[in-house]
Amino acid sequence: MRQAAWLTAVVLGVSAMVQTARADEYSDANQLATERESAGKLDEAAEALETIAPQYPQDVELALRIAWLRFRATSYRKALRHYRDAQRLSPESVDAQLGIGWSLQRLGFCDDARPYFSALVTQNPNLGVAKDGLAACPVPPTLRLTTGALFTGMAYSSHYMRTAGVGVSPRLELAIHGHWLIGATYRYSDFFLKPSPLLANGTKAWSSTSFSQHEGYVHLGYSSSKLGILGRYAFLADSRGLTSASHHVGAGLRVSVLGDAQLQVATSIYSDMTIVRAAPSWRLPVGKGFSVLLGGVGQWASGSLLGNGLLELSFVRGRWNVYAGGSYGEQLRPAQLEIMVITNMSERIAASAWGGIAVRLPYDFGLLIDYRYDRLRKLPDVKLSTESNANYITIGLSKAF
Repeated sequence: MRQAAWLTAVVLGVSAMVQTARADEYSDANQLATERESAGKLDEAAEALETIAPQYPQDVELALRIAWLRFRATSYRKALRHYRDAQRLSPESVDAQLGIGWSLQRLGFCDDARPYFSALVTQNPNLGVAKDGLAACPVPPTLRLTTGALFTGMAYSSHYMRTAGVGVSPRLELAIHGHWLIGATYRYSDFFLKPSPLLANGTKAWSSTSFSQHEGYVHLGYSSSKLGILGRYAFLADSRGLTSASHHVGAGLRVSVLGDAQLQVATSIYSDMTIVRAAPSWRLPVGKGFSVLLGGVGQWASGSLLGNGLLELSFVRGRWNVYAGGSYGEQLRPAQLEIMVITNMSERIAASAWGGIAVRLPYDFGLLIDYRYDRLRKLPDVKLSTESNANYITIGLSKAF
């Protein structure tokens, strides 16, 4: 009996010591979090609490505090995870539901956020924060028309034929119930040529000082916060008559779970060759509005296999989207139907770089400023050809109705 009592006392004593140690650890973590929060180090404050969170899986207030710190630090994906933890522990928690809704809204998933705000407003019509959420994520109109135009200036250095060019691209897109999309784009481009040199037989290499190019694009499909699928068609013809009109058919698939995984495919039928293009990519969020796009392009061009890899870094905050990236590896006449661009040049593109800013302006206006660079290979069968550079700067303006 004495031995049993002794063992019981030891167990109780150890248990008390463990509980005291855990209480001290909890208190220390909260104090450290408060100090870091006061210093404006919100992510570090959340990290201090996340170290003890696994020991308190039923602590709703702890989950909510971590979530609020992450939200204020603009780490919205991490905030969303903690708000969901809090809701699992307390399904009726207004703070958890509001946090989920606003985190989804900040991540751009209004379709997923809207039900949380609607449910809260139904329960409490005077809950202003939920009403603000509905205002930030209104129900999409039955029909929404977006119009716009892109203006592009082109400059070529060391190119044996081209010196510059200009282009204009009017666009239209109709969204039905916010998900079904149908759109069309037309692009007219005018390219300016160098003075034609004389060939050995006394004739000029080319007869005109410029030529024009016409492109048309249409797309049809479905898009939501989790899934997007679009079918595309385009044609291209130029005034030189060197080739007959080319036709391009493609499709795009997007799955948004852990970031945005995409696959873009296109088949281009030219009079002299057929090109099949596949471009897989994955945009991964890295926190604080930053994301990284990793991907590549594979081409089959009438028996030749070409490919490249690409990397892009982007930053999204509120109405602003800033991006910059590059790719390395050869491409031939790439039909980038996802951005409605076909590069109709005989040279292979050895490397590319790009960067730009997209801004959502008041009254549903949008502004785009984009710069792109291509390094062009020398044409082996054209004596005048050399390694050259292509530069494109585009300014776009759009308006949704």
